Amino acid sequence: MDVRQQLVSDAVEMLARLESRSITQAPSVKTLDTVAYTDSAIFQQECQHIFRKIPLMLAASCELPAVGDYKTMEVAGIPILLTRGKDGQVRAFLNACTHRGSKLAHDCGHAARFTCPYHAWTFGLDGSLISVAARKAFGDVDAEASALIEFPTTERAGLIWAILDPAASPEFDTFLSGIDKLLEGFNFANWHYFESRSLSGANWKLAFDAHLDFYHLPVLHRNTFGNKISNLAEYFYYGPHQRLGLVSTDEHVLEQDDLASLAHQPQEEWPLDTLLFGEWIIFPNVSINCFYKGGRGVIISQIFPGRTAEESITVQMFLHEKKPEGELLHDARAMSDFLGHVVSEEDLPMSRDQQQVFASGLLPKVQLGRNEGGVQHFHHWLDLFVNAPARASLAEIMKG
Repeated sequence: MDVRQQLVSDAVEMLARLESRSITQAPSVKTLDTVAYTDSAIFQQECQHIFRKIPLMLAASCELPAVGDYKTMEVAGIPILLTRGKDGQVRAFLNACTHRGSKLAHDCGHAARFTCPYHAWTFGLDGSLISVAARKAFGDVDAEASALIEFPTTERAGLIWAILDPAASPEFDTFLSGIDKLLEGFNFANWHYFESRSLSGANWKLAFDAHLDFYHLPVLHRNTFGNKISNLAEYFYYGPHQRLGLVSTDEHVLEQDDLASLAHQPQEEWPLDTLLFGEWIIFPNVSINCFYKGGRGVIISQIFPGRTAEESITVQMFLHEKKPEGELLHDARAMSDFLGHVVSEEDLPMSRDQQQVFASGLLPKVQLGRNEGGVQHFHHWLDLFVNAPARASLAEIMKG
């Protein structure tokens, strides 16, 4: 893939949409069974076939900038420990001592090694077993077999992906479909990590659906974005991933950086920052939105399944191209609070209302419009992965 050529091609298409004030519609209106949001068996299939089988974007590189930095998290019931080793490589492990299964770490921080709080077995940053307390009394231990359980991991475009199956083939190139190459333009590895927050919501797909359309912007978000904002999205697809361009010529809107200005410049002079317009969607559960208050920044939203089909967690992660200081720090805080309010007080309450309706069983289907092509695209790929044969490779699944 010629990255700049792809970005320019997308921008040319987007400029045409801005001029015509039109979008590329999906071929037809689709329907979706609402049990997809409520059925516990479907939910378990998603946890097994999606969140334990395909690459997940778990962290930003700038969250773990130094050797010994670590981060813990839970995804689909799996406790995870991310750490940067002495060789500079990020690794993902099951956050569990191989002696009796105690968690080795909590939250995030910095460590030279990890010592189990239960019996003091100690592990290196590379997952190797370093020492066993009272080893003579304990008996023989196979150090190699007792290393931490490691997941296939890769670090690209300043983002960290892992497959939460230790035996999985690391088919990252196949799955990412080039979106990692496009995202390299942001240079996230050298950005500043600002903060994160977690928000509780309804079914994870209900929470994520809201990231996949602009149709609702002037309605649900009329008190925050205003009712004059465009409700039209142009979609660009890269395998299961996508990005949305807002059909609007307003300056510095949340999703794009003065894209209309490109029409007056030669293509060879089009700046990279502007070519990275839009909301980027990394399948199955991540969106990346640009903003400019507090300096150039992004909000990376990760939506994870909760304990049941009716629960989810939205993690909002804020990165800035440069560390906000002075007045910019005040603006960055205001932007973080604003976006937290939009999701926690507008999007997530709406998804909880939908969850209640679907749980009644009296609305068996919902409709996905021709202007909601990205939502259709997401559910199409979700079905492919959930219904794939158990032993199918990512390459086989993605061939359709």
